[in-house]
This record gives sequence, structure tokens and C-alpha cells, in this order.
Amino acid sequence: MDPSLIYSYIKLRKDFGHQPMFSEVAPVMLDSINPNKQEQRNYCLRNPVHKEVQASATVSENFANTKIIIRQDTGINHYEGGWPKEINFTDEEATARYRRRFERDDTYVDAVLNLYPQFEHYINQNNGLGIYNIYFKEMESENPVEKPSIMINSVYKDQQKRPISCISWTYEDKSKVAISYCDRTFPEFEPLNRDYLCFIWDIENPSDPYTYLSPPTACWQLVCSPASPNVFIGGLEDGKVCVFDTRVQFDPILISPAYIAHRDPVNALLYIPSRLNIEFFSGSTDGKCMWWDMRNISFPIDSLIMSVRIPPGDQISLANSEGVSCLQYDKAFPTKFLCGTDSGLVISVNRKGKTYQELMSGVFYAHDGPVKAVQRSPCSSKFFITCGDWRVNVWSDDLISSPIISGIRHRKQINDVVWAPHRFSGYMSVGDDGKFRFWDLLRRYREPIATMPVCQDRLLKIKPHEDGRLIAIGDAKGVLHLLSLSETLVSSGDGDKQLMTQSFERETRRERILENRVKEIMIKFKTTEDQTDEQEKEEIVEEDPFKLVEDEYRRLVMEEMRHTEINTGHSFSMDDTIRTR
Repeated sequence: MDPSLIYSYIKLRKDFGHQPMFSEVAPVMLDSINPNKQEQRNYCLRNPVHKEVQASATVSENFANTKIIIRQDTGINHYEGGWPKEINFTDEEATARYRRRFERDDTYVDAVLNLYPQFEHYINQNNGLGIYNIYFKEMESENPVEKPSIMINSVYKDQQKRPISCISWTYEDKSKVAISYCDRTFPEFEPLNRDYLCFIWDIENPSDPYTYLSPPTACWQLVCSPASPNVFIGGLEDGKVCVFDTRVQFDPILISPAYIAHRDPVNALLYIPSRLNIEFFSGSTDGKCMWWDMRNISFPIDSLIMSVRIPPGDQISLANSEGVSCLQYDKAFPTKFLCGTDSGLVISVNRKGKTYQELMSGVFYAHDGPVKAVQRSPCSSKFFITCGDWRVNVWSDDLISSPIISGIRHRKQINDVVWAPHRFSGYMSVGDDGKFRFWDLLRRYREPIATMPVCQDRLLKIKPHEDGRLIAIGDAKGVLHLLSLSETLVSSGDGDKQLMTQSFERETRRERILENRVKEIMIKFKTTEDQTDEQEKEEIVEEDPFKLVEDEYRRLVMEEMRHTEINTGHSFSMDDTIRTR
């Protein structure tokens, strides 16, 4: 090693300081500070002491509403191009001549020679990998595991805070939501509804309505035409029906006369699916259903009084009719529809019936109060769901005595129910407790699979979009909540439809067996009562005849004694008279 690179550090021992000597000694008090009484008087003892301590990290979750981006894949087929303007590419001779002249150019030859190694590498790589082969195609795909989730997308508020009476989606690519606002309680002293505007909202703009409709009175029902997203049908508070066209004006373009309209507000309004989609029918609490043609609503096509409990000797009239609360029509039954009433009945009506009994083909005693919603199942049109009072029930057309599936009783009333459009076993409900519930009959019978507290106010109406992902819910303060469901709540499994149909059929058979058993018990009980009555009658007939004669004798003696007392003033006893005689 080079001596010049070595340097020695030297320090004397005396520069290290004194050597520390450690030893164990007893504790020694260095200082003692006594409490200051004067300072102690300036403070008070706090007992108990509440102190918040956060041991975990603070985490927040935020949602942002973004615009829907529609993506589309397109391709380009480059057939011919890149020719000079003076060359006609449709002339083969001209293109061949130009190609030969261009290929003799030195620049072209150099470019091809430079690109050849790269092309050769890609061709060999393609032959080695086989990028066009589909790997793992024999492996079965599994359904994704996802928990059901619900999210509030947007909120659309009415400045007047009017209750939402009806929700309707438009039939177009970018669907809009049409909302009618009014208080549906009957006024006692003065009108409750003073602002009659109905709003049409664009779901991408929750701040301002897209457009509005101006009916002459409060609008209880609002339905969009399946044929045109600009045409709407309205049911008014004074019993009239009207037609709106937003392309023409905001006011109604057609309105029915007052003398043929309903006597009460229009409580239900539905389109009848047809080739032209120009027919609809309405129902009111006056107990009448009317069929209309949208081209001429000056007079209804047909009408029917919903009367099923006619007193003996009375005729069918509005006096003994049932007030209509909701209607349901399914294109699977062109001549039939379901009618919910204010008295808790669901009436199955057949328009082609010859007699009135055939018209009212079935009467279901559904609920204790008004039937607020009725809808047929997308799984099978033979089954339908109803809501009213505090329950939701599922019924079958083959069994009118009792529901095949009885829902649980809730603490708050249920205001609306609807089937999931594409999930055959699911339905949704809203009520006075402000919660949205999603039920699945194949998974759970007695509790929902997903619950979402939407708001503190009463939820009145629910309307899903036809694709089943977006759900519109209206409350009593005029706020429309737009909810989105996860994929597991939208689509059904491969065998859900078959399993749900089998479940409905099984419950129907079970209820029919129970019904027959109850009938047998009632017949047996009635037979026992009849036998008991006959035995009592025989006992009365077989009484002792001497006792009957004695009772008759006593009655005659008592009459004679009363007659003697009146004439002579002398009183007799019953025993003395019997002994004397």
C-alpha cells in the first residue's frame, strides 16, 4: 500500500475525560413542589369528562354525476386510393403503367429492402403465436359475484313542493321523465291545487325542466304515447281527459266535454297496445271506466260501470258502483283487464262477456283499504301483484279466495309496487317510511334482498325504465329521485323464469288444497249443527203430555181466580183452589 495514503489519528488518554463509575445508591429527593391553593381556586373539577377520540383514519366517499358517453365501434374499408389526380384509377392500363414506372424508382426499391426484415419478423411471430386462435374456449364462463347495490343518480325538485301524482317515461332513445304534480286529497273548503304545470325532465339536466305542460286543472294522471314521445294523455281533476302535443303548444290540443266526462277525478289512465296506439281507457272514483280514441275524444267509444255488489231489486248504476283506484292491461289478454277499487277489491273484467256476470268474471277481496297498484307478472300473465294497506300480495287468476303469496305487514303503508322489467322473480315497493325495497321471491320470501333509505318524506310513486336499470321514485314534497340498480338486480338467471313459474304453480296448488280442506271442515260443521237442531226438535216433541195438560189447567184456574177476586173482593191461593176442587 502506498504510505502516502495512510494517516494516523492520535489522541491522549487524558483528553478522554473522567472514567464514569456506576454504583447502586438509594433514591435522593432533589426538589418538592407543593400545590398552590391560590391557583387551585381558579379552576373547578369536571366530572365526568367526555372526550371524543378517533383511532381510525377518516375516510369519505363521494359520487359525481357524469354525462353518459355512448361508444360506437366503426371500421374503414380502404378499397382504392393514393393515386395522382391525372391517373384514372378505374383504368387498368393507366394504373399498371404508373405502377411499373413507380416500381423502377430507386427510392421505392430502397424502401422495400429496408422494410423486408421487419415484415419477415412480424410474419414469423404471427406463425409462432397463432393470434387468431381462441384460447380457453372450452372453459365454461362463471357468473360474476356481485353484491346487490342501489345508488341515487340524480334528484329533480319542484320549487312549489307539490306531491307527485304520476310518473311516465317517454319511448325514445334518450328517454325523458314526465311528471304530474298535485295533491290527490279531496278539498273540504277550498281548492288545494293552485299550480297545474306538469314538467318533462331530461335525466342529464336535473337543474331545469326540459319542457312543461299546462293543463286547465290539476293533472292526476299523465301517460306518454308509445307511438310518439311528444304526445301525452292527461287525466284531470274535474274528470276530463285531454291530449298534449309538445310540438304544437304547451296547452291541450284536445279535451273531452264536461257533460260526458267522469264525475270524479281521473284516478287511472292506460294506453291499449295496438297497431296504431291511438286507443286508451280511463277510470275514476265515480265507478266508471271509459274507452277513448285519441283522434276524437268528444265522445267515448265504450263505457262500463264497475258494480259487483248490487242490492236485491236495484239496477246497475253509479250509486252501487265501486270506485276505481287503479287499472292494469296486458296485451296477452286483449279482451281482459284488471281493475283495483277503493273498497279493496280487484275485479277481473272480460269485455267480450254477454251477460253482466260474464263481464265481471272474477272478484278478488285483496286488501282492507284501497288497492293502490295492480300489475301482471312478466313471468306469466296468469299471476299478478297488488298492494294496499300494509301488505303486498301475489294472486292467481285460477284462485280468487286467497292470495298464493301473502306479504308481510309493514309498520308504514305501502303506496306503490311494480315488477322488475327483466328480473322475473323480483319486484319493487315504496311506502310511507321513505324506503325503497327490492324483493326476490326465489331468494327470500319474508325480507327484501336490498333496501335503500331514499328520503325522510313519504314515497308515493315508482316507475322503472323499460331497460330495468333506472328507477324513478316520487315523494310527497315534489322531489323525483332517479335510482340506478346494479347488474345483479336487473337481469335474471338462465333458469329463473322456469323456477318462478314452478313456484307460482306450487303455491297455487297449496292454496287450493287448503281451500278444499276449509270447505270440508265447514260442511262437516254445518252437518253437525243440523243434527243438533233436529235432536232438539225431537226432544221438544217427545215431552210428557200430562205435563202439558197440567200447565193448561193451571192457566185456566189462574184466570178464574182473577175473575172471582174482581167480583167478590175475596182473595184465593192457588194451592187452596186445587185442593178444593
